[in-house]
Order: sequence, then C-alpha cells, then structure tokens
Amino acid sequence: MENEGLGELNVKIVDRCLVPPCMPSPQDTLYLSNLDNQPVVRLVFNTLLVYEGCENKLAEPAKTIREALSKVLVYYYPLGGRLRKKEDGKLQLECTGEGVLFVEAMVDNSLSVLRDLEYLKPSFKQLLYTFPFSTDVEELHPMVIQVNHFTCGGFVVAVTFHHSVCDGRGLGQFLKGLGEMARGDAMPSVKPIWDRELLKPSKLLVHDLDLIEEKRGSTSDSWPPPISKESIQISLSLESKAIKCMKQVIMQECGEICTTFEIVTALVWRARTKALEIPYIQSMDVLFAVDGRESLNPPLPNGYYGNGFGVACAKATIHELMNQPLSYIVSIIKKAKMSITDKYLKSMIDEDQFTGDVSSNQGNILLSDWRWLGFNEVDFGSGWPVDVCTMQWNENGLNLSNGFIFLPPNRKIDEFKMITWMDPQEFMLFKIEIEAIINKYVEKN
Repeated sequence: MENEGLGELNVKIVDRCLVPPCMPSPQDTLYLSNLDNQPVVRLVFNTLLVYEGCENKLAEPAKTIREALSKVLVYYYPLGGRLRKKEDGKLQLECTGEGVLFVEAMVDNSLSVLRDLEYLKPSFKQLLYTFPFSTDVEELHPMVIQVNHFTCGGFVVAVTFHHSVCDGRGLGQFLKGLGEMARGDAMPSVKPIWDRELLKPSKLLVHDLDLIEEKRGSTSDSWPPPISKESIQISLSLESKAIKCMKQVIMQECGEICTTFEIVTALVWRARTKALEIPYIQSMDVLFAVDGRESLNPPLPNGYYGNGFGVACAKATIHELMNQPLSYIVSIIKKAKMSITDKYLKSMIDEDQFTGDVSSNQGNILLSDWRWLGFNEVDFGSGWPVDVCTMQWNENGLNLSNGFIFLPPNRKIDEFKMITWMDPQEFMLFKIEIEAIINKYVEKN
C-alpha cells in the first residue's frame, strides 16, 4: 500500500463500547494506599502488545478478548470503576460496575510498518485510545483496551491504564489472567487481591528519616516535570553477547555477582552524562522502581495488584561517573537497590508526603525495568507477543526526556532493548558513547 511505504498508519475505529463484568459486582468505594497516591503514579500510562499472524492465529481477536474481558472483570471488578477525589485531594476508587472501555480498530497496513517500534511516528498514536491531558481524573476510564487488526493477520493490543489503580506488575498479572480467560480457563490462575488497607499508615510513625531526606534533597515538589517539546521516543538495541562480555569483566573487577540491570543502568548513566556534557559542578541521580512486595514484613500476598514499589535513588558526582571504573558505578546502584527495605517502604507510607521531580537537575535519570512484569507472557490463544513497547507523547502529561524503559526481549532478535526520550542529536551522541564503552569491555574479554 502507498501509506505503508511511507511508514504511516491508517487506523479506523469500528467499535467502541463499555465492557462490564458478566456477573453482578460489588458497588462500593475502595481505599487507595499512599503508594497508590504518590505523584509519580498519578498519571496515565500504556503498553502495546504485538502479535504476528500465524497458523494458530485467533479468528476474531477483538471478539475473543472482549468476551474474556467481561469474564475476568468478575475478579478484577475495580478496574471497571472510576477514580474519585476525596476532600483531602487523595484518590479512591468507586466501583460503579460501568466496565472497561473497549475499542476495536482496523489498520490498513501490515505489522511491518511498525518496524519493531524502533521509532515512534505520530500516526502510531492511533493504536491507542487516549484522553486529552486536561481531562479531569474523575472523567478518565482507569483502563482502556484497544485491539488493532492488521492486514497481515497480526494484531496489536494497546492497554491504557491509570497508574494509581495498579503498578506494572499488577497490570502484567491482570493481562495474563485476561489471556487465560481468552484461552478458555474458568478463572485466573492467580487470585487478584485488592486489599490496599494492607498499606495503611501505622500509628507508630517510625521513619527512616535519613533515606527520606536524602530523596527529598534531590527532588522538588512538582510532578510531572516541565514538558520538553524537542524530545522524541526512540529505541536502542544492544547485542546480548556484548552485555554478557561487559558483565563478565565487571564481575571480575568487583569480585561479586552483578545483574544485567545493574550493568546496563551503569552504562546508561555514564554514557548519558558524557553525551549531554553535564557540568562537573553538578551531581547526578538515577531513580528507579524496585518491587517491594517481598521486602515488606509481612510480604504482600501473591496476587496483590496495587502499587507495591519503592523508588531507589542512586547518587553520584559527575567526577565519579566520568573517572571511576564502571564497577564502582555498579556498586552505587547495588546500594540504592538495597535501600528499599521494609523500614523504608513503611516510612514512605507513614510520611504521607511524596516527591518525584527528577528535572531539578538536567542530568537526572528516571528508569523503569519492564523485563519481568509479565507483559511478554500474555497469550490470548495465538502465543506470546513478539514485541512489547510503550508509547508516550508530551500531551499525555509526561516529560520523559530524562526517562529510560528496559523492554522485554523481542522474540525474534537476541538483543537488549530500551526506549528513551531524547532530542535526536543528543541521542546520536548518547549512542556513540554507549558503543564506545561497550567496545572497551568487549576488547578486554
């Protein structure tokens, strides 16, 4: 097709409806924890699941998923409700029984036009049902699912959700349950647990003040940060073999086990610092989410799908980032990960005050690891997705010009894939620095 050669999408909405639970659900108002009310999660986010056409492809993906949605919402009925503001400004969830907004669309292209979602084109936004950024939270649907049919027989499932209702792990749990119901299971294999009262503030208020003050010292009270109009969403893939070489050399240097997350985070931290030429007078932080479900005492129960993470803050000076060996930077990241303890998480909940602006210093990075959230294991009946990605625009209210997301691996290519939001010229400088650092370690091996 002509538009396919241009790499643009032509998407036509063929149906839009609310899908309620197939059985009556409770009509009540549910508590949202302080972790659900953090400024950093009071926003809309999305994910795309890409499925190729194959011999065992679904005959009618949208119909299958819509019917499964009505069944799984019997167990996840809060997702079909609405967010409401309390007098103190915090959010709660009203279970209205209205259901999840479901959209079916036809695309006059084959999946090849997406090019593994390596570069976000404006027309790709049609794959998602989005609300204007000015939309009041009470007018939003906590979840929207759009199924896009492509001419090749493949399809893309786009899920838009409000982060206050669930975190990434919770969304992955829901989507896998949705897939199970689509494949004919009677109920989700993991029983969903809403119980946000598990994270109510205690009356003891025993705070880990040092860590909380350290986090405050690197942020301000506003969220989201000012929007950068110049940054675009773009992906970067690294050879898995090269990452393994780096890991082997660095573990020899530091004499301890290192994870791929720690290695790549250190790599991104150093390369971006050098590419942006951050002045030596500045310090620089990396903030990243750490799942705290098992860190809490007692741990959150299996099936809990609310926000259960803490934000770790790795801090370093520009001099350290540019002159210390990469193993030293890895050790800083390890220390930050270890800070997300039971005491710290409960301090966050008790403190009842959250900050999340990483824009006060242009070098700061906000990073999220999607590799283990389960998005790449969602099977609606034709196998797992070949690709998983997100798409965020400035009008979504997010400034991700300082953000990185580590994505689940592409089923066809053995690479480590990440997406970021940068000015194109800055991205080229960043990519050059990444390759230079990797080459040094590959040569050592």
